[in-house]
Amino acid sequence: MSNNSERDIIVSHILIPALQRLYEMDFFNIRNGVSERNICARLAYHMEIIMHEINQYKDYFADVEYNRKNDGSGKHYDKNQKVSLPMVSDLIVHKRDWHPNLLAVEMKRWNNPKKRGQDRERLKSVVSSPVVRKDDCVYDTILGAFIIYSPDRILVEFYENVNGRGTQTGKMEFECRLEGTRFLTLEKKSENWKNIEIQ
Repeated sequence: MSNNSERDIIVSHILIPALQRLYEMDFFNIRNGVSERNICARLAYHMEIIMHEINQYKDYFADVEYNRKNDGSGKHYDKNQKVSLPMVSDLIVHKRDWHPNLLAVEMKRWNNPKKRGQDRERLKSVVSSPVVRKDDCVYDTILGAFIIYSPDRILVEFYENVNGRGTQTGKMEFECRLEGTRFLTLEKKSENWKNIEIQ
């Protein structure tokens, strides 16, 4: 399976349906400003349910605040291919063995601009495949997603490996259809993908 078709499955059959379920079932928490960690954990819960319904992803887990490699050592990311820094992803979708990660997610509330640059750099790093590898760093994650959410809209930026470097390759924006304070559905407002060869 090529990365583009796998990306399409991750986005269309796992991530977006999980966001829809998150808003359907946990809109109260989103509307009332419950912590990002709670929202991220709830998204992970919905992702696991969806993945376990798709035969090829039954062995995958959606782990929140995951900071370990398969040998139990701490995970790091390669900041600009210069310095390895400790890594704790908001959410990682992976098999708990030596397979590449399927998806790395960072999440922020719309009104929280803190450390967005660091989150984007971390996503670029974990999807890259540098020439010089550091044993303690995570590389070759198939897709990175930076989710910026609010009670009325969601922006998702996607990051992939382009010529060995993590690059933003796409963006989707959704509007939340409401009836009063009750969530109805997510409505896609825009979707843009760069026409580039993904490794």
